[in-house]
Amino acid sequence: MIDLYYWTTPNGHKISIMLEEAKLAYRVKPINIGRGEQFDPEFLTIAPNNRIPAIVDHSPQDGGQPLSMFESGAILEYPRR
Repeated sequence: MIDLYYWTTPNGHKISIMLEEAKLAYRVKPINIGRGEQFDPEFLTIAPNNRIPAIVDHSPQDGGQPLSMFESGAILEYPRR
């Protein structure tokens, strides 16, 4: 399962579209950037650049620990298929 930390921005939409097209199971975790939620300490452990989108893959292909990624370009290149 992938957690998608998301807000309704063009970059956020890119990732939700990619996850849908790849038919990957995910759940949306809204981060309201209008309220400054991107600065919450819990979110900063996932995306230290304080920006959305970000993901956490709870079952990466290598079987390791949950993997967090941020920056839409990097997420789009993530080879989880």
